Amino acid sequence: MKTNKSLFFLISLLLNQATFAEAFSDTFQGPAKLNLNLYVFAADVDGSIQKGKVKYDIDQPFKETVKALDQSFMGHVDLSKGKWGLYADHQYVKTSQEKTAINIPFALSTKLNQSSYGVYYQAYVSPEITLQQQTKFIVEPTVGLHRTQAEATLGVFNQTLAADAKLTEFFWGSRFKYNFDSPWNLAAEFTLGTENTTVAHAYLGYRIPAFRRKLNLRAGYRYFEQYHKSNNFHWDVRQQGPVIGINLPIF
Repeated sequence: MKTNKSLFFLISLLLNQATFAEAFSDTFQGPAKLNLNLYVFAADVDGSIQKGKVKYDIDQPFKETVKALDQSFMGHVDLSKGKWGLYADHQYVKTSQEKTAINIPFALSTKLNQSSYGVYYQAYVSPEITLQQQTKFIVEPTVGLHRTQAEATLGVFNQTLAADAKLTEFFWGSRFKYNFDSPWNLAAEFTLGTENTTVAHAYLGYRIPAFRRKLNLRAGYRYFEQYHKSNNFHWDVRQQGPVIGINLPIF
């Protein structure tokens, strides 16, 4: 009798595992999709950079950033299949400038290299379909890693003070998408990092047919806040401002 019960339990367990494996594999059903997003973040920057007792307060509108800009690149790649997706976002901004504070000339250069790598899952997909053959509303929880490399060089009285920090942190949050019964669409994302990094952005998009694909022109607003303290180096920076970009479906 005990043998029969054990056999029944083992068979039930195997069937449950097979059902779970089949249900999990179903979440990958569908064609693979690859999207490339190129964008410009017109950010106003404020905060402070400190090395030891030397502290530089940042209060720089975007027009001043453009004047001081040496190099910049911003891009986002998204690969999805079924309900699952992977993405990578990269921002690189290098600036240099010369100013005078209290009649003291100084030179400042900064280099900010930020990358985010994440995975998301379509936890909710509304059954309603728009006239544009797009799902109406989608909620996608996401987790991943932020990688930040910040460098700052301050020169005063022929002396140069350099500081840098490398930060890797885990983050979690969610993405949201909404498609209207027209080419218009909305997208938003909010994430929190374990090392006091907050990222929030929202976009209004408009799809246009081009090259047998639907390009999505987007404009919105982005907010980024990060605080990091390592030894005697403090990095406390906030970036916020409008974003414009284009989404290019590769396949």
